[in-house]
Order: sequence, then C-alpha cells, then structure tokens
Amino acid sequence: MSLQRVTELHQKFFGTNPTTIVFAPGRINLIGEHTDYNGGFVMPSAIDKGIWVSGRVVDGETRVFSDVAGTGRTFCAQSVELGDVTGWAKYAAGMAWVLRSDFGPMPNIEATVVSNLPMGSGVSSSAAMEMAFGRLWEAIAGFTIDPIKLALLGQKCENQYVGVNCGVMDQMASACGKANRAIFIDTRSLEIELASVPEEYALLLLDTKKPRALTDSAYNERRTQCETAASLMEVPQLRDANLDLLLEKKQTMDELTFKRARHVVTEDVRTTEFKSALSNNDAKGIFALMKGSHDSLRDDYEVSCLELDAMAESAWVSPGVVGARMTGAGFGGACVALVKKDSVEDFVEVCLAGYLQKTGKNGEILVCDIAEGARVIS
Repeated sequence: MSLQRVTELHQKFFGTNPTTIVFAPGRINLIGEHTDYNGGFVMPSAIDKGIWVSGRVVDGETRVFSDVAGTGRTFCAQSVELGDVTGWAKYAAGMAWVLRSDFGPMPNIEATVVSNLPMGSGVSSSAAMEMAFGRLWEAIAGFTIDPIKLALLGQKCENQYVGVNCGVMDQMASACGKANRAIFIDTRSLEIELASVPEEYALLLLDTKKPRALTDSAYNERRTQCETAASLMEVPQLRDANLDLLLEKKQTMDELTFKRARHVVTEDVRTTEFKSALSNNDAKGIFALMKGSHDSLRDDYEVSCLELDAMAESAWVSPGVVGARMTGAGFGGACVALVKKDSVEDFVEVCLAGYLQKTGKNGEILVCDIAEGARVIS
C-alpha cells in the first residue's frame, strides 16, 4: 500500500513519475539500551514498518516532500554544506553532504517520503530516513555502498549535520536488518551476529502514546556521566569495565555517576546472555533479562517514566508474554515484547486494559514482522 501511496503522492506533488523507490525499516531494540555510545553490545531487529522514498534526477535544486511533514527546504545536493538546511529536510541534505566525501557530488533530485512508523515511539525514524536517502542516491548516482559503510555515514549525518550525538545502533539496524533475525552488534568492532527469533514468538511494539522526550541535555548529561565513570576507572569506554572494577572504584565517583555506569556495565552482560537465551529458546532467561534491563533503565539510568513502567508491568502479567521492556532512548515512546503467537490476541487485550487502568490512557500495540534492511524496491 505504501509503495502505491508514495508513487501517487509523487505524481500529485511533482507532476512526474519517480524512477526509483526505496524502503528503509525502523527498528525495535530487543535489549542493549544506552550501550552503543559506550562501545558496547546491542540486539535490535529491523521491522516491516518504515520509510518509503521515491525519487528521480532533476535540473535545479533538490526538492523534498513528506506525507507527514509537508514540503521541506530546497537545497543543492552537489554543494550543500553544514548549516545550510533546517527542518526535516536536513536528513536528506545531510546524507548528500556525507556521501559527497566518498562518492563525489550527488545529483539533485525530487523526492517524496511516506512513513508508517508511529511518531515519537522510539523506533528510529531518523535513521530510517538517512538510510533511505542513502540507498536512493546510491541507485540514482550509480555507486555501490555496503550496509555498514552506509550506517556509518548515516551516523556521521546525524552527529554532524543534524546535531544529535547518537551511537551507530539505529543506522546499523536499519541498514543491516535480516528477515526473521535479531542482530547482535558489537558497536566497537561493528561485527554482526545473526540470531534466529523462535518461530512461535511474535514481536510486538507497545506504544504508550506518550511522545519520546529524551532531551538533548538529558542525553548529553548521561553521556558525560558515562565518560566520567570510564575515566575514573581508567578504561577507554564502559565497554572495557566490569562490575568488580566498578565496585572497586565506587568511592572515586558520585552516586549518580556510579548508577549510570552500573546500568551500562550490567546491560552489556545482559545483552550477551540474551543472545544465548534467544538461541536456546530459554523463555525464563529471556523474561528475566528483559525485565532486568527495564529495571536498570528505570532505577540506575533513570530514563523510564510512568507510562513506560505501566506498559512494561502490564506486559509482564499478560497471557503469552515471553519478555518485555522499554525500548529506545526513554522518557516516553514504547516498550517491546516477545509474545507466543497463539496468545497475541489475549495479550493485547489484557495488556492494554492494564495500561489503561494504571494510567487512564489508551495505548496501542502493533505486531511487527522482522524485516530486511534498507533496499531498492522499485
């Protein structure tokens, strides 16, 4: 449906037919939160919901249109520089800017964007946008780029052009996703291991309908606290620490810094153990590790909120649950759950009723297929 919609919108807005259509998926992170910028481990999956972009080469400046955000700022893809473009079009402009350094100036295009990602739910629409425009220019300009390189350029776009100092997980998940597989990523070496998700489990996004609101200041504050802890422990990053070293150095840091570091150090352990639990279809292990991740994000990293806690708590006691936790940066957004497929309908009913009772708010639950990464589809 979205393939048809992006084609029709392109024809309506630009009066022409696109030559190329690409799709880049959003992602749900099963476990490994706030570890990627500490050199640690993450385990996301690309999902079947994402961003479609249609485009064709044009004379004159690049023009972009979104079904959600409307008309974006025009820019010259061949010469765009830092700070030239604001608003949502900066994701497209930023990708033209980063691609130029490796592949030469990008041709100017007209492009239409269609998304079916729930807004503000922490499923990484920004990374999907970057990966989609990267694949679009690759197809139109005729160069070849491997998924990991594309992800790194997307991160550079996000860090330097958009101005968000994120890690590389979101771009890696969107670029490197594999159908029916979770992706265990070492964010330092960028090595990837694929793990099958048992066929009897469904992947659910539990949207609290509270927009994700991790501010730049809160995000940067936590990064600084992690860097401080690593420095006090005399390691390059928290990835290189362990719980024994952290406890040994506890007296050198304030309580908040200690708690932030404890989350990251223990989350790396949980993520590694989760890979084994998933491969072995260890339902009890999956439940304990996902709950432990949520508890740590709530208590030590302090990025949860009333709505995320209520949704997770409701999920933990709903029929068929295998595991559940908050996912994404925090302070709103969504939880992720693995649920036995034959119990999905009952799970949804009970979980949403529990969330409503706890918060007075209606949430939404989406069943997601685990999908391939960013690609040309037409």
